[in-house]
Amino acid sequence: MRKRQSFSLAGKLSWLCASIMGILGLALVVAWSGYRSELVRLAGGNSPAAAVYLIVAGAAIAGIMVYGFLNRYVKQPMRAVEITAARVEAGDVDARVRITRPKEFTELAASFNRMIDGVVRAQVKADIDQLTGLFNYRHAYAYLKTQIGLAQRYKRDLTIAMFDIDHLKEINDLYGRPAGDKVLKSAAEYIKSQLRQVDYVARYGGEEFLIVLPETPPAPAMTVIERVQRGFSDKVFIERGEGKSPVFVSAGVADFPRSGEDEVNLAAAAGVALLLAKRRGRNQVAYFRVPDQKAG
Repeated sequence: MRKRQSFSLAGKLSWLCASIMGILGLALVVAWSGYRSELVRLAGGNSPAAAVYLIVAGAAIAGIMVYGFLNRYVKQPMRAVEITAARVEAGDVDARVRITRPKEFTELAASFNRMIDGVVRAQVKADIDQLTGLFNYRHAYAYLKTQIGLAQRYKRDLTIAMFDIDHLKEINDLYGRPAGDKVLKSAAEYIKSQLRQVDYVARYGGEEFLIVLPETPPAPAMTVIERVQRGFSDKVFIERGEGKSPVFVSAGVADFPRSGEDEVNLAAAAGVALLLAKRRGRNQVAYFRVPDQKAG
């Protein structure tokens, strides 16, 4: 079956203007046939050529006016919507259509912008962990991939850490799920308060948190992570009557590109380091070290 040819808006407008000019020209030819003497006199002379020039000029001016009107009030507003849609599709969630006239396209732009707002709200909601208010695994994975790309492109340092609350399952079993949820909320607030604005923290799993430290070499990153880990039990605890039971956390640190060259391997390396910290007795920080390939 033959596919129907699709025409762009600009093509349709050009075709419409050409049609209007043709109709105007035909109308003027009909007028010339019936009112030649009057048109010659209107042209200011006795020469029929002057009247012909008048007819052509009138048709051209009319066509230009029609095209200008359609271009300003139809083509340009539609083009603005098309450009904004392309920007949103490319990931620019701040893009909005700005049309001031005509009224019909202003209303269309307002509806289009409301639709974008709804999509953005849904996207943000899908990327946020409802319990802690931090970004979730889905967002963290995409963010880590982006940061690795930037670090690779601009030759920057990048270090990540995986935090895991020690014995959270036992806390839930002993004190109840609400107590465990409170621990998670307190942990999220504390970890976030200890990082820079450029740093990133997300709830990576049930009791796991991912920290991303852009432009930070392993040694300074270890200093930060160890400080956060040491102060954790002072800020995160379980209230028991008049007393408090401190909660502890373990952490694994890995850096790009030595520990892993993509988001999968880098996150896995931090996970291995975290497992090492757990096996060493918990409540500590471990760093993922790649075995020396040249060692015998």
